[in-house]
Amino acid sequence: MWYLRCPRCGWVGEEGKYHPFCPKCGSALKLEGRLEGPEKPVLGEGNTPLISKGGVFFKLEYLNPSGSFKDRGTAVSLWLAKRLRYSTAVEDSSGNTALSVATYGAALGIRVRLHMPATAAPGKIGIAKALGAEVVAEGSRADAAARARSEASESFYVAHLTSPVFTEGMKAVGHELCELRGYDVFVPASSGTLLIGVWEGLKECGGDARLIAVQAAEAASLKGRVRVLAEVGGPRSSLADALVVKSPPRIDEMADAVKSSGGGVVVVGDDALRPAIKEVLRMGFIVEPSSAAVWAAYKALKESGDVGDAVLILTGSGLKCRLWELA
Repeated sequence: MWYLRCPRCGWVGEEGKYHPFCPKCGSALKLEGRLEGPEKPVLGEGNTPLISKGGVFFKLEYLNPSGSFKDRGTAVSLWLAKRLRYSTAVEDSSGNTALSVATYGAALGIRVRLHMPATAAPGKIGIAKALGAEVVAEGSRADAAARARSEASESFYVAHLTSPVFTEGMKAVGHELCELRGYDVFVPASSGTLLIGVWEGLKECGGDARLIAVQAAEAASLKGRVRVLAEVGGPRSSLADALVVKSPPRIDEMADAVKSSGGGVVVVGDDALRPAIKEVLRMGFIVEPSSAAVWAAYKALKESGDVGDAVLILTGSGLKCRLWELA
């Protein structure tokens, strides 16, 4: 059995009862015990290819059903929602999580309302609507989060920023990388769900890796908390529209994961991201700009000599973006 606990104020929930955030202080929660997820993939998520190219491994998370790694967390979250007899779900997102929730809501018969900032990619908004989700435009990423949180008592709030249930799905990425001992694992990091999940998954299976968090210049929340390995590409990062969370609720867990692994953060701006997008596409990986940030980060550390054997996680599909405008 499982229950939720707040590491900040000490609140402890009832066994088997879901809360998207701490009802006492509003903080991110931890899951204690074992949550048994779906017996089999809901839509074929997970076990994504690991491709070796030019001496580097690429983990192709963008080949998940909705085109992003978020499907792993969404599958577990909405499976639980169905099990707990919720008929509706709500989520806030700049794009990939929204599209993932819309996809799995459609598959599981759960009505979905999405609060998305005005800066969200039009392609992601359009696909989410086509899947049957109600999309509510908000002024900013913070506005979207506030609106979704206000509806948590009415619907199953997926809450990928604060819910440990979402992170449970991410652990499988760490499990799938467990055999690559001693590698540097480059992880795009915004809300931190993938970063935390990879680390927890590696610990569960006895893995050994150095985590390299890759963040956009305008949302580099780990600066000042962990070692900065490199900063490339200037102060602007408008191209990385999936790496926009400036104050992630689980920042302490993110920093602990990076420091515990002996890793650090690489901060990437548009001037480095733009050529990285073109180079990754020329390798045959159709990914969104935010995913290409790991390649820009890898090149920076390769140039300085501060990288060994490496795995680069490519998180989101470029088929949802207007890549031809960048390539």
